Amino acid sequence: MHVEFNYNKGEVLSALRYHFMHRGEIKVFRNTIIIFLLATFAGYFFSLVTIGALTGITIMILVLTWIFWYLLPVSIYNRAATFKDDIRLKFGDDGMLISTGGSYHERTISWNKFSKVVDTKKFIYLYRDKKTFFLIPASAFNSEEQYEGCVRLLKEKIE
Repeated sequence: MHVEFNYNKGEVLSALRYHFMHRGEIKVFRNTIIIFLLATFAGYFFSLVTIGALTGITIMILVLTWIFWYLLPVSIYNRAATFKDDIRLKFGDDGMLISTGGSYHERTISWNKFSKVVDTKKFIYLYRDKKTFFLIPASAFNSEEQYEGCVRLLKEKIE
């Protein structure tokens, strides 16, 4: 199987948000912030917290949310040259050949270098470890059948 594509910035940012929001430590952090915010509102309701403290905590939570939702994905997108390249993939029995850039620098990655495949409506995530992954957009495929066939192939080779 052979696939060629370019990344769409908006889709990649959405994919990075998906990745971050599904990480265990981010889920714990997010839930802790929600509990903290609810406790602050309850404290204000029972006159245990001043309006200044409520405002400060709310602003802090909004800033943290902005950092995780916007700043972190944008900074990763801007640092990764791969997202700006033309990509060609060829899937073989031994691994995946990745060609990038106008001159198409080639590199083969064997299947055993990947640990997990996650497919969503817009992307296939090929995880190397918990933090490192390669994205294949669903828009790179000519049809949904080709996309599903690729997912089956990847899951068979990797998992």
